Amino acid sequence: MIIHCCTSLLLLLAGGAAFAAPPQAAEADFAQASARVDTPARAGADRALRDFAAQWQAEAGTLPQGFPFDVADVADLAGAKVGYGFRVYEADPATLLAGSSLDASLRATGTWRFNVTLDGRPIGLMTLVEDAGGWQAVSFGGAGLAKEIDAVVDARAGQALRYVRVNAATSDFIAVGDGGKARYAPLRAARESLRLAAVGKHGGDGLYADAELAAQLRDGVGRGLAGQQGE
Repeated sequence: MIIHCCTSLLLLLAGGAAFAAPPQAAEADFAQASARVDTPARAGADRALRDFAAQWQAEAGTLPQGFPFDVADVADLAGAKVGYGFRVYEADPATLLAGSSLDASLRATGTWRFNVTLDGRPIGLMTLVEDAGGWQAVSFGGAGLAKEIDAVVDARAGQALRYVRVNAATSDFIAVGDGGKARYAPLRAARESLRLAAVGKHGGDGLYADAELAAQLRDGVGRGLAGQQGE
């Protein structure tokens, strides 16, 4: 069996001008339990987690090296649950390099990720994409990333959140707020790649304004694209 272990992944979404309103039948990003909707993507996540747990039943009492979820024993998967889900938004590198803001560069990828929990704590993430057969899980893992995201979600309860990936700069963020008013909480990959301080220049809440990130992001995207061309 092939397991895709991801320690850090991110993707993004947005349609046209920044954070477009989701379809009416869709679940909101990072929705609390009471606001979650039985969407095809969530149903696919539930099914994928059940199937994944069933594949490991015979290995109870062990924890294989590199196991994608943060559990003490594979038998713990029997109690794992699918938590909040979120769309993945990705920044178009050409748009960023042309001088547009991060918000204006965001595009929808069509990917959803779901938090996986055990006894209320995050143990990893599942990434799902839609194909002709419905919503399919393509990776399991990212326990460290799941904990980072969960900390931001807990700290920003009730605020609009989006998951943002600048793939060319190996950087990911949680956008807090809507559209051009959003500010960004850099996750570990972004802090390391862009050498960001713990807080933005104009506040002590750990959030960066779009303009505060512009120069570092363009430099990071430029380096990333140059490296890809040199491979």
